Amino acid sequence: MIDSHLHLDDPKLRDRTDEILLDCEQQGIEFVINNSCDFNSMKEGVRLAEKYDRVFATVGMHPHDSKNFDETFVAEMTKLAAHPKTVAVGEIGLDYFYDLSDRQTQRDVFAAQIELADKYALPVTLHVRDAYGDAWDILRAQKKHLNNGVLWHCFGGSAEFARQAAKEGHYFAFGGAVTFKNARKEEVIRQVPFDRVLSETDSPYMSPEPLRGRVNTPLNVPIIVAKLAEVYQTDVAAAEAQIRSNTLRLFPKIAKFAAEKRL
Repeated sequence: MIDSHLHLDDPKLRDRTDEILLDCEQQGIEFVINNSCDFNSMKEGVRLAEKYDRVFATVGMHPHDSKNFDETFVAEMTKLAAHPKTVAVGEIGLDYFYDLSDRQTQRDVFAAQIELADKYALPVTLHVRDAYGDAWDILRAQKKHLNNGVLWHCFGGSAEFARQAAKEGHYFAFGGAVTFKNARKEEVIRQVPFDRVLSETDSPYMSPEPLRGRVNTPLNVPIIVAKLAEVYQTDVAAAEAQIRSNTLRLFPKIAKFAAEKRL
């Protein structure tokens, strides 16, 4: 099983990395992708990827931090994007719920990072909250730069939006929210072909039921996979195999590394 989105550099997990990754290996969690939010997390993610075979990294700036996007960040992002274990640009996008950066700045930085992802031949991992209309407009405007895949992290849009994005060949990552009784995610998930679905935890956030409220870890991926198997009316082994195939298709650097290392 694969956790396509987490934050091992978060203070809630940072001191437990060795323990968590050892447990992951023993529990059949093959790979995890540490997602970047800002300058420091981007550098730390690559450091972790260099230290641990089963950790991969992304580069990019979260919409919360868009106000800090500058030439220094782009220079570091450019350097780290070339790393063999940097697999995506993310998490990037728009967040109008918290508005921690000016909305126009968020839009400009989102568009700029899409272009950078194309330059590095990397897929993009999106964080979008309360901004699906503007996000879609930017994706349409930047379509010529979307040549390596689009992943909607922690997708919270409507069923109609899911259908629309799925028609464009986008991928969707689902995490702990799919297990929340009041979330009613099944209708949305079913709009997405199963060959476009990934599993994630967003650790240390968004723990699934029955662990809601606790610190999340990638060890909870099996709960997500089991829920997705239920939604798609298949068995867990088949769901696991399908999600693994989807993940390696979207992230060819992981597939290459795994083949070379025989992982």
